[in-house]
Amino acid sequence: MAVSAGWVAGLLLAGALVVLAIGLWVLLLWAMAHRGERRRAVAVVALAAVLLAAGFAVAAAWREHRVATHPLRAAAGFSLRVVVTPGGDPKPMRGSSFGGSRRVVRGTLDEYRLGETTVRAGGAVVVLASGDGWAELVPGQAVEFQARVDVPGRRDLTVAMLLAQGSPRVVGTLPWWQRVARSVRTDFATATSQALPAEPAGLLPALVDGDTSMLPDDLREEFEIAGLSHLCVVSGANFTILLGAVLLAVRVLTLGPRAGAVVAGAALVLFVIIARPDPSVLRAGAMGAITLLALVTGRRKQALPALCAAIIGLLAVWPALAVSAGFALSVCATAGLILLAPSWADWLRARGWRHLPAELVAVAAGAFVVTTPLVVALDGKLSLVAIFANVLVEPVIAPITVIGAVGAVSASVWLPLAELVVRCAAPPMWWLLFVAEHVADVPGSSVEVSGGMLGGLVALVVVAVGILVMRFAAIRRVILTVAFGVAVVAIPVRIWHPGWPPAGWVLAVCDVGQGDGLALSVGADTAVVIDVGPEPRPIRNCLDRLHISRIALLVLTHPHADHIGGLSGALDGRAVAAVAVGLHELEGLLPSAGGTADASGASVADEVRSARTAQPGSASAGGREFGNESARCGSPEVRRDLAQRESDSGSDSSSVAASAVEVQRQPTTSSSEPSGEQCGLAADAHSSSDPPGAAPQHGARVEGLAKVVAVAGEAGIPLMELSAGQVFRFGAVELEVLAPGADGPRPTPGAEADEANDRSIVLAATTPAGRILLTGDIEATAQRALLQSGAPLQADVLKLPHHGSRTTTTEFLTAVRPRLTVVSVGAENTFGHPNAGVLTVLSDLGSTVARTDQHGDVLVLGDRQSLRVVTSR
Repeated sequence: MAVSAGWVAGLLLAGALVVLAIGLWVLLLWAMAHRGERRRAVAVVALAAVLLAAGFAVAAAWREHRVATHPLRAAAGFSLRVVVTPGGDPKPMRGSSFGGSRRVVRGTLDEYRLGETTVRAGGAVVVLASGDGWAELVPGQAVEFQARVDVPGRRDLTVAMLLAQGSPRVVGTLPWWQRVARSVRTDFATATSQALPAEPAGLLPALVDGDTSMLPDDLREEFEIAGLSHLCVVSGANFTILLGAVLLAVRVLTLGPRAGAVVAGAALVLFVIIARPDPSVLRAGAMGAITLLALVTGRRKQALPALCAAIIGLLAVWPALAVSAGFALSVCATAGLILLAPSWADWLRARGWRHLPAELVAVAAGAFVVTTPLVVALDGKLSLVAIFANVLVEPVIAPITVIGAVGAVSASVWLPLAELVVRCAAPPMWWLLFVAEHVADVPGSSVEVSGGMLGGLVALVVVAVGILVMRFAAIRRVILTVAFGVAVVAIPVRIWHPGWPPAGWVLAVCDVGQGDGLALSVGADTAVVIDVGPEPRPIRNCLDRLHISRIALLVLTHPHADHIGGLSGALDGRAVAAVAVGLHELEGLLPSAGGTADASGASVADEVRSARTAQPGSASAGGREFGNESARCGSPEVRRDLAQRESDSGSDSSSVAASAVEVQRQPTTSSSEPSGEQCGLAADAHSSSDPPGAAPQHGARVEGLAKVVAVAGEAGIPLMELSAGQVFRFGAVELEVLAPGADGPRPTPGAEADEANDRSIVLAATTPAGRILLTGDIEATAQRALLQSGAPLQADVLKLPHHGSRTTTTEFLTAVRPRLTVVSVGAENTFGHPNAGVLTVLSDLGSTVARTDQHGDVLVLGDRQSLRVVTSR
C-alpha cells in the first residue's frame, strides 16, 4: 500500500498496525495468564505478522518518500543528458498503427546533467526509446543519452520515465558476471541459429535463459493465446527442472549430501548469472528452489513456510516487487503447486488415473486456477485451452530445458559440440511448436473478459466458488455433463465452420482488429487480397476459413502497420502471384536502403531496383522480370508470357490463377503513362510447393515497406507498383486503379509512413454483386482529389475510408452513395472509429452499415439486384 498509494498512506498504515500490535500483545499476555496453548500460538503468530507488516510499511513509506522527493522529478518536461545503467535486456514494444518500433528499458539512474550542473543520484527509471542502437544495450553497462523527463505512469518506486532523444553512447564497462552472461547467451544463440530452423532457434533461448530477442512476434502471440507464455520467461520451473536434474546426477554418481548441496548451489549460481541476475531471475530462483523442496521431500508443511520466508526476504530486498505482476503470478503459481496440485493428483489417482497423467493435469490445473484472477485483472483475457495445452507440452519441457542448458554450456567450450547437443532438442521442440500453433488456432481459444480490479475480484469469487462446489459429487456430475454437451455442439461448429464461406461470396472483410484486411473472390480458392491487417494471425485464419490457397494479387494500399503488419500471415501456405504497392512507394526506399540486408543476403535496395527497373530476361528473386519501357504492364509480351506460364503450370486454361492476370491500360495522358519502372511481374510466383523455408511461416509482424520488400524477396514474390488508369481482369472480375496518380504525393525518404493515408491505393472492382469501391485510408485531401479527377466513384459497396475516421467528407460519401458500407475497425479502439457523424451521413443516404467490430468477418454476396451480407457472429 505504501508503494502504490504513497508514503503518507504507508505511514498511516504503519501506525494502524502498531496499534493493532499493541492489542495483540495484550491478548498474548491474557492467553499466557490463562494457560491457553492455542490462544497463545494464535496471538504469537498474529503479533509477529502485524509487527512484520508494520516494519514493511515504514520501510516502503521511506522508499516512496525518497522517490517522490527525488530531484529528477523537478525536471519533468525538460530535456537533459542522463547516464543510466540498464538492469535488463531492452524489451520490444508493439509498434503503433503507423509503423515503427519502440523499446522499453528498465535501469538505474547514475547521473544527469541540466545545463552545466551534474547531479549524481540513484533511483529506478524506465526508458522509452526507438532506433537500432537501443536493441544492442547490455545490462550492467552504463550508457549516456539525451532524454525528456516525464512522470511515471504508475507508482512502483520508479523515479521517472525517460523519453530518449537519439541513440545511446556507451560510457561504462561491463561487470564480470554480465560479461560471462553475454558470452554464454551469444554463443548459445549462435549455436541454435545454426543448428535449428528459425522458429525453434528463436524459441529455445527463450525457454532456457529467457532470451526473447529472436522470438517471432507471431510465435509469441501463439504462446499467449495457448496459455504457454510463462515458458518464454525465466521462471521457477526453469530452476526446478535444472536443480532436479543436478540432484538426479548427484544421486547417480553416489555423491554425499554435502557434495550434492555444493553442486546444486553452484548450478543455481551459474544459471542465475547466465539468465542475468536481476530481481525477476532471483525471484524465480527462490520460487524454483521452494517448489523443488516440495517435490523432493513431499512435505507441503515445510514448503509453505519456506515460500513465506522467501516472499518476506525478497520484499525486504526489493520492495518494488510488492506491485510487480510477475512476482504475484510467480507466488500464486508456486502456492498452487504446493497446496492444490498434490491433493488433486491424489484425488485423480484414487479414481483410477495413472500416476503421470494425474500429476500433469493436477500441476497444470493448479497453476491455472490460482493465477486466473490475476491474469484476468491484468490482461482482461482468459485462455480456455491453457490447461489442455500445458498438459500436452509438460512432458517435453524438462528435456528441452536440460538439453538447452547443456547446449548453452557446450557453446562456451566448443560450438560444433553445442550444435550437436542442440539438435537433440529438435523433436521435443517440434511438438511444443505444433501444440502452440494448433491450440492457438482453435477459434474461441482465448476470450476477452472484464479486466481491472473488478474483473479480477469477480474471477477470484468464481474460482473460489468453483473449487468449493466441485467437492460435491452431484454438482460435479451436473457441471461435467453440461460442459460435455456444450463441447459436443460448440467445438465442431467453431473448428470446422460448416457452411463457411457461403457459396457465391464476392467480398470478405476480415475481422483483423484495428486495421484492414479484405479478400475479393476471383475464382475457386483464389482471391485478390487488399491489405493484411496489423498482425499475421487474424488474416491467416480468415483466409484459411475462406479456403483461399492462391492469391492472384496482394495489394498493400499504403505503408502503415495496420495494413501491412500481417503480411506473413497472408503468405503462409498460399501461392502468391505478386505484391502490389502504390506508385512511387518503392523509390522512397532507395536512398536509405542500400545497406539493409534481408534474410536471403540481398540488400533491400537491390530488391527494389530489380522490381522497378529489371530488364526482360533479367534474374530476380522471383525469376524473369518484365520492366523496361518496351515491355509495359499491359503489353502483349507480358500477357503472352503470363499465359504461357499458366499453360506450363498445368492449370486449366479457364481457371483464374494467381499468375494469369490480364492487365490493360485505360486511355491516359502521356504524363501518367506508367514507365517500365512501375511493373515488376515475375515469371515464377511463389507457391505452396516450394521447399520449406521459402516463405515466411508464422513470421514476425511486418513494420515498414522495407520489410515488405525483404519478405517478398525472400519468398520469391515479385513486386509491382500500381497507378491510376490500370485495369486488371480476373475472369469475371475487373479491378480498376483510381489512385494514386502520377502527379500524386510522394513518400519522404526516411519517413515513408508520414502522410501515407492520402497515398493509399484506391480500387474499383466490378463484380457480379455490383461495383465495389476499396478506399484504403484516404482522407479529405485525397477524397477531394478523386472528386476533382472526374473518376467514376458511384458504387454499390463502399469500404469506408480510414476505418470510419472523421476525415471522411460528406461530399465524398454523397458521390459514392453506396447501398452497403463495410467498416473494418477494431473493437473498443482508442481512436473513436467509426465516427458518429460519418455514420449519420451514411444513414441519411440510406446505406446499410456492417462493422467488423460488431459482426466479425463480413461477407458480401448476391447480385446487383439483391445484395446480401453474412457475418461470422
